[in-house]
Amino acid sequence: MEREIVRLDMDRDFAAFEELSVISFGEATNSKKEMYEWLFDKNPYNKSGNMMYLLKEGDKVIGCDGLLPNELYVDGKVLLAAHSVKSMTHPDYKRQGIFRKMTENSCERGREDGVDVIIGLANDQSYPAYQKFGWPTLFEKEVYVKPILINNILKRRIKIGFLANLGNAIFASFMKNRLNGEMDKEIKFEILDKVPEEVQDCWDKYKSKYKVLLVRDYKYLNYRYNERPDVDYATLLARLKGEIIGFAILHNAVANGSKMTSAVEFFTDPSNERYIRALANGIAKYCYDNKLEYAVVGTGLFGEYRKVLLKNGFMVTRKPPKNNMMIAHILSDRVTLDELTGHDKWHITQGDGETELDL
Repeated sequence: MEREIVRLDMDRDFAAFEELSVISFGEATNSKKEMYEWLFDKNPYNKSGNMMYLLKEGDKVIGCDGLLPNELYVDGKVLLAAHSVKSMTHPDYKRQGIFRKMTENSCERGREDGVDVIIGLANDQSYPAYQKFGWPTLFEKEVYVKPILINNILKRRIKIGFLANLGNAIFASFMKNRLNGEMDKEIKFEILDKVPEEVQDCWDKYKSKYKVLLVRDYKYLNYRYNERPDVDYATLLARLKGEIIGFAILHNAVANGSKMTSAVEFFTDPSNERYIRALANGIAKYCYDNKLEYAVVGTGLFGEYRKVLLKNGFMVTRKPPKNNMMIAHILSDRVTLDELTGHDKWHITQGDGETELDL
C-alpha cells in the first residue's frame, strides 16, 4: 500500500494520531484533542501551519515526527528555533528507516519555514538514533529537588504512621521557621492565576545578561501558560520596590503519590544571587502554604542559579530526568554549533521540552 507524509489534520487524523501515541508512550500520555489543537495549530510561531507530520499507510498512521517552533535568544540574537517532538514509529513497522525518514522530513520542513536550529531533549530510546544521524549533543540536563514535607518519605522508611507524622511535623516546623528567618524582607511576592503582561519588563531588563535560552517574553509565556486549555498554572512574582525582579511559573501535580510543584519557569537576573535566593525561597514558601511535599526546578549552568539552589536546600535528583540529553541540528548560517554547545551557556527550565507537556 502506498505511503505518504501529510501534515497533521486534527479533524481527519487525530484518532489515528492518538492511537499511535498511546502505543508509543503508554496510556498515561496526554490524549486531549483540545491540548493538541492549542499546542500545534494555535502556536503563534507557526509560519505555514502546524509542523507536525504523519506517515500514513492508507488511513493508518505508522510514523510521526514534528517541530514546535519558538524563539531562541543566543548572545543577543533572536533565532527561530523548534523543539523536536512526538517522534514515533508503529512497532509493527520498526527497522524500515521510518525514524530517519520522518526526521529528514522535519528538517526540510523546518528550512522551508525559516527555522534556524532544531533542538530536543532526547530520551534513552531516541538518543542513539540521533547520534547515528550525526546530531551533536549540547549538554546533559540536570534537575534539582527540594523536600518540603517528608511524611511520605518517612512512612516508606519507618513503616509506622504516627512516628512518620511526628517526624514530619518536627522537620516541617524547623524548616519553615528557618525559611521565615531567611526571607528577604524587602522583596515581596504575589501569586496570580495568569501571567501578567508586565513580565515583559522583567524579560527586557535581564535578557542581555544571558547567553542562550528560550525567549521568555509575554508573547511566549501567554501562549505557553495562559492559553493552555488543560492545565492551570500559578505565577509567582517577586517585587522589589514595586518592580518585578523575577518570576516563577508553577505547575502543581501528584507524582509517585506525593503532592509537588514544578517550577516550569524560573527567571531573574542570572548574576544576582540575592534575587535567585529570594525567588527560590518564594517557591519554598508557596509549597508550605499549599501543603506541597517537594519542589522541582531545572536550570542550566549559566550564571549563579545552580550554586544558589544547591546552597538553598535543593539537591540534584538521584536519577537523571527521562528526557535529559539536549541535542541540536543547525539549519541556517545564523548560528554556529559552538554558540550553543555547553551546559555552562544555557538557562533551561522544566517547561522546556516534551516532559512537562505530558507528551
